[in-house]
Amino acid sequence: MDTGRATPRRHAPRPARLAAAILLTGLPMTAMGAEPPTVSLRPGADIQAAVERHPPGTRFRLEAGIHRLQSIVPKNDNRFEGAPGAVLSGARRLTAFVRRGPVWIARGQTQKGHVNAAEFCRPGFPRCAHPEDLFIDDAPMLHVGSRSAVGPGRWFFDYDADEIVIGDDPTGRVVETSVTPRAFGGTAAGVVIQALTIEKYAAPIQAAAVDAEFGHGWTVRNSVVRRNHGVGVNAGNGSRILDNRILDNGHAGFSGSGTDFLIAGNEVARNGYAGVDFYWEGGGGKITESGGGGLIRGNCVHDNVGAGIWADIDVHRLVIEDNLVFGNADNGITYEISYDGVIRNNRVADNGQRGQGWFWGAQILISSARGVKVYGNDIDVPGGYGNAVTVVSQDRAPYTPAVGNEIFDNRIIIRNANARIGAVTDVNADNAVVAAGNRLYGNRYHLAELGERVWFWNDAEADWDAIRAQGQEVGGVVNAGIPQKTPLSCPSERSTEANR
Repeated sequence: MDTGRATPRRHAPRPARLAAAILLTGLPMTAMGAEPPTVSLRPGADIQAAVERHPPGTRFRLEAGIHRLQSIVPKNDNRFEGAPGAVLSGARRLTAFVRRGPVWIARGQTQKGHVNAAEFCRPGFPRCAHPEDLFIDDAPMLHVGSRSAVGPGRWFFDYDADEIVIGDDPTGRVVETSVTPRAFGGTAAGVVIQALTIEKYAAPIQAAAVDAEFGHGWTVRNSVVRRNHGVGVNAGNGSRILDNRILDNGHAGFSGSGTDFLIAGNEVARNGYAGVDFYWEGGGGKITESGGGGLIRGNCVHDNVGAGIWADIDVHRLVIEDNLVFGNADNGITYEISYDGVIRNNRVADNGQRGQGWFWGAQILISSARGVKVYGNDIDVPGGYGNAVTVVSQDRAPYTPAVGNEIFDNRIIIRNANARIGAVTDVNADNAVVAAGNRLYGNRYHLAELGERVWFWNDAEADWDAIRAQGQEVGGVVNAGIPQKTPLSCPSERSTEANR
C-alpha cells in the first residue's frame, strides 16, 4: 500500500468512485454520503500532513514498525488504528558517541522541553521536572544534576552545550532520548485511537502523551501507553479509556477532568519512575475538577509509585467500582477535597508501604471530603504497614469539616494491630462534629485478637466494645482469626462492558 494515500478495502461501486472523483475536484466526499477513506501510513510518513490532506472522519492505519517523532492533532471523528507491531515513539535514537574518559557524549542535542513543577522532585531525582528521558534497551536512566554525577545508570543533559552525557557503554545497545512532547491532542471530537503502542514521549510533568481533555468523546482502546515522562493518558468530557495497558510512565498513568468519562478495563502499573513527589501528585492516576458522571471501573491498578486511584480537588459524584488495587506505594484509593463519591465493590490490598504514617497510607482514604459512600469492598491491610479506611479532616475550607461519609458493608482484614479504621481531625474544635457526622456500620472485620484497638473515633483509640458504645458499627461483626492471604495479580484477560 502506498504511503499516505486512500486505500479502498474493496472495489467501490460506481457511486463511491464518482464521489471520489468529485472529491478530487474540491467538493467534500461527505456531501455525497460516501464512507471516508482508509489511509495506510508506513513508518517515516508524516502523519500530521496526512491528517491535513484528508477530511474529518478519515481512518488511518499505522503499519508495523516505529513511527518516530510524530505529534498529531486530529480532525473530528478521525480514527487511528495500529497494525500488529505499530509503535508511535516520541524518542530519537542516538548512535554517534564520543568517549571521554568514563563517559560517552552525544552532541548536537538541541531539544529542551517545558519544565513544570521542579520544586516537587523527590530527593535523589534532581531533574524529574525536565521532560527529556534517556533509555538504554528500553530502561529509563536516572537524570542527574551535573556532569560529575554521571555514572552507570545515570546521565546528564548539558542544555548549554547541547550534549547528552551517559555513564554506560552504548556499544551494541539501543540508546534513545525522548524529544517530542505529545503524541495526540487538540480539540477535535469523536477521535478513536486503538491497537497502538505509544511510548517515550517527552511529556512534561502534569501533561500527557495522549491528551483527550480538550476534545469531546475521545476513545483510547486496546493500546499500550508506556515510558512517557509525564502522564500516559489524560481524559476529558465523554472520554472512553478502555482495555489499555498504561505502564511505566514517569509521573502517572492517567489523569482526567470534566464529565461523563469512563476509565475501564485497564492495567495501570508501575507508573512513577521520574521521581515526582507522589504526596503532591503521581502514581496510578488522578481525577480533578469533575462535575459528575465519571466512572472508574474494573481496572487493575498496582505497584505504582504513589496512590493507586486518586480523586482530588472539586470532584463530584465520581464512582470507583470493581477495581483491583494493590501494592501501590501510597493510598490505594483516595477521595480528597471533593464531594459525593461512591467507592464500591473494589478489592484493595497491600497499599501504603511508603505512606507517611498517622492516618495516611490507607487502603481507602477520605481526605477532607464530604458525602462519600464506601461499601461492598474487600479490604486487606498487610502485616507491616498501612491503614484500613480513614476519614481525615483538616482545615481545608470549604471542604471541611469532613462529614456525611459512610463506611458500610465492607469486609476488612487487618493483619497489623497498629493499623487504623476511623475518623480523625487535626482541628481540635472539629472533633465532635467529625465524630457525629460520619458513620461506620455493617462492616465485617477479621482481627488477630478481638481486643485490638484498631478503631479511632472522637479523638481516641477504641476496641470493638468502645466503638460500639459510641453508636458506630450497628450490624457489624468482628471475628478473631486472619484468613490466609491469596496472591494478587491482574486477570490475564479483561472484558469491559463500556455501556453504563
